[in-house]
Amino acid sequence: MVASVVAAAALSVLGSPAHPCRAQLPNGPRVPAPIVLWTSCGSFRLARDGGVIRLPRHWLADHGSGTGRRYGAHLDLRRTRSGRFLLLSKGRVVWRSTDLYPRDGGGVAFGPHALAFASYRRGIYLTDLHGSEHLVVRGRGLYPYTFNGNGELIVTAPRAITLVSAAGSVLRRVHYRARNGYGFDERTDTLYYVTPAGRLAAARGAHTVLERSPAHVDGMIALARPNLLVFTGAHSITVTTRAGTVIARARWADRRLNFDAGVAVSPDGRAVAFRLSTAHPGSRSGIATVYVFRAGADRTQPLYRHRLGPSGCAVGANLSWHGTSLLYGSTDGTLTVLDTGTRTATNLAALGATLPHRSAGERVLAAWRSDFRR
Repeated sequence: MVASVVAAAALSVLGSPAHPCRAQLPNGPRVPAPIVLWTSCGSFRLARDGGVIRLPRHWLADHGSGTGRRYGAHLDLRRTRSGRFLLLSKGRVVWRSTDLYPRDGGGVAFGPHALAFASYRRGIYLTDLHGSEHLVVRGRGLYPYTFNGNGELIVTAPRAITLVSAAGSVLRRVHYRARNGYGFDERTDTLYYVTPAGRLAAARGAHTVLERSPAHVDGMIALARPNLLVFTGAHSITVTTRAGTVIARARWADRRLNFDAGVAVSPDGRAVAFRLSTAHPGSRSGIATVYVFRAGADRTQPLYRHRLGPSGCAVGANLSWHGTSLLYGSTDGTLTVLDTGTRTATNLAALGATLPHRSAGERVLAAWRSDFRR
């Protein structure tokens, strides 16, 4: 009895254990530019000199990209249990679909004072948000890809692209090579695709310019800054200008290697980074290598190699440039800054493990401060 009273008194003096999110902040290593890291306890800023500060609450939400929409960023889309679409602005319904679309969901696209959505069994519907929706393209498996700056809707199918006017009439339909896909540049309102004959095409509205035929190019097309295209195949990466001129290429023959982290192009467009690994979903180990290849170079150079730990059901990584430095984060918890000039690596995983967090084994996420909105 006496021991219990003494223990209770001691606890009252010492107080309850401190909340993990109030833990003291560690110091980090020197880095080439500020980095933002975040855990379940919030977000933190790592300065160039290694100092760490806690960022205000909701900093990520305030500085993120929001919905990422070009149009209608303030609108929320809902669908009732019966299948009616509702558009809300600040919680108030501003438009509702006339018809019901139960068990018939599909993609949506927001335009300038417009909404398009897909009904898998019927086709693509369009509304100006003042009246009822109307069917503008019939067919199955159609997708409302995006709107251009003129308010015209781009509708995609497995091998065809249809341009629809703001009034709902079909302006043009073109065919593309499915294995190369397509990509849209919002800055220039230009749609890029490869024709069935192998010509690179740049379409602005209903006007199309046929560029050169990229030689020996395989894989899906993606847009990259500054003004480049990247084609990623199962065993190759090709970088071209927007006119189709090849400026860099990488190939690998080992079919055990997985291309699992996308492609990161340097700000000057002269260097490209990617990762190959031997890991698969559920793997408990593997080897990952980050490569860099430069415009005009004959060989791809390995920059950083490490053994992968367990990655769970997702295997992959993020690569992001700042000047000549790469921020590399892998799903197994590896977090490193790679200097492509000196070929040195600065480990951030130890810092991430000592930042305040709520649960054991939690993995920190990170991005260059310059990747966020000001």
